[in-house]
Amino acid sequence: MTARVRGDGGPSPADAGGVRLLVDDDTEKVSGRDPAREVLTSLLLLHRVAADAGPAVVRVFSPEPTVAFSRRESLHPRFSEAAAVACAAGYLPIVRPAGGRAVVLDADWLVIDVIHPERDRGADAEIFRARGEQFVGLARRWGVDARLGPVPGEYCPGDWSVNAGGRVKLVGTAQRVVRGARLFTASLPLRVTPGARRLLDRVNGILDLPWDPVTAGSLADETAVTEAVVRADVTAFFAGVDARRVRLHDLIADAAEALAALSGDRIVTSS
Repeated sequence: MTARVRGDGGPSPADAGGVRLLVDDDTEKVSGRDPAREVLTSLLLLHRVAADAGPAVVRVFSPEPTVAFSRRESLHPRFSEAAAVACAAGYLPIVRPAGGRAVVLDADWLVIDVIHPERDRGADAEIFRARGEQFVGLARRWGVDARLGPVPGEYCPGDWSVNAGGRVKLVGTAQRVVRGARLFTASLPLRVTPGARRLLDRVNGILDLPWDPVTAGSLADETAVTEAVVRADVTAFFAGVDARRVRLHDLIADAAEALAALSGDRIVTSS
């Protein structure tokens, strides 16, 4: 059964009472990290939770420079051109496990993954709505006029985006469901650099994805909240104060081999 989530920014009874694992990335402060490993870890954990039927797993991390494409975009006739543009800018092109459209991610973003066991498939739209409202509640705590809903012309458009003042997109969300588990992932820009904005503009243009660059917002544009506070808040909210911290290789002994196998299965695509 899908855990119930409240839309007022407070923890739901199911979230508060469930045991959770918080996966620490012990390479996050190390230069030269592997962006493919970061993205594929989400898929690896999804299958682990599905196989073991829990406990739920949470990750909060800032990725290496990555352009995350959807599987649908990888079939576009000019996808190789878009991937080459990403590589030339120093961003690795990846076909991500969840849905959506192209997103340019780097160390100025936070990615929040929540993976939980699911015996019977829940309603995708309801989970999008409820989780989105939780992010609205968090953003309002940080002083943002946050609202749930898309902004016309936003990148990676979706009905359940979180916006600031109805003007700019602030949080993008996506899901991936397999038998026995669900991945809910959110991307939150702390800042959007001019270079990242230009790259997203070029990639969207190549892939014929209409968007308005002014709709790409960030926390830095809306509030003075610090990155440390944001990290602490999202970790405490989604993992809980009683979450057990684990490292990936302690949780999945053959993680390196499994990640290599996923890479070879064309989940990661580079020019």
